[in-house]
Amino acid sequence: MLRTMCVLVALLFAGPGWAADDIRVITSWTDLRDSLVSGGKSPVEADQAIGEMIGELKDMDRTAGNDRIGAKAPDFDFDAWLNSEPLALESLRGKVLLVRWWTDTCPFCASSAPALRHLHDTYSDQGLVVIGVFHPKARRDDPMDLARVERAVETRQFEFPVAVDWDWRNRTLKSWWLTGPDRPATSVTFLVDKAGVIQFVHPGMEYHLAADTDVNQDPAAHAMCSSDMSNIEATIKRLLAE
Repeated sequence: MLRTMCVLVALLFAGPGWAADDIRVITSWTDLRDSLVSGGKSPVEADQAIGEMIGELKDMDRTAGNDRIGAKAPDFDFDAWLNSEPLALESLRGKVLLVRWWTDTCPFCASSAPALRHLHDTYSDQGLVVIGVFHPKARRDDPMDLARVERAVETRQFEFPVAVDWDWRNRTLKSWWLTGPDRPATSVTFLVDKAGVIQFVHPGMEYHLAADTDVNQDPAAHAMCSSDMSNIEATIKRLLAE
């Protein structure tokens, strides 16, 4: 399962004896490979691990969130907010929402960061509100560490609202995503219409413009990422026009 693989990646950067300050924010697939090699894996082993993760991305069932389409978005129950005062769904009626769960040790999330920045920059003036939701994988049983989240937000260059769902196994991610069938990932994206109804679900991992593919990755291996991005952007345009 991809979730297990992401936990293994998280453990690489937050194993026994690591302090919270030692958790590195992964910035790309190249950065992950370098970290795996510096952590003791051979280049061949690092490439194999990354290849397996990319394979999971390619094979992901993109209909895995269809059971949520048409459902009213549950209320937010977050621990903290950055870049914004606390937001409530009721106050966001009349806006189109993109809500994406992400974390600092996830290469899929790192590769999707340019897409979130692009969508915020392009559509926020037209009524789109992008909300990035940090949920920890590494050291997730520790008390909330807002400084860690701030470091990740700064590294990913997020200027849109960021919520913290530290106890995501029991809080907002659970009510939005983890109460139904088995899910392929936790880094899910929801598009919510102006009436507060979920209209699109990307069930996790990675999406981005073709131009933002990691320079050391085979573009063909990430073709589904740009295709997913096109579907997300087309849906945003449709919802904004309604």
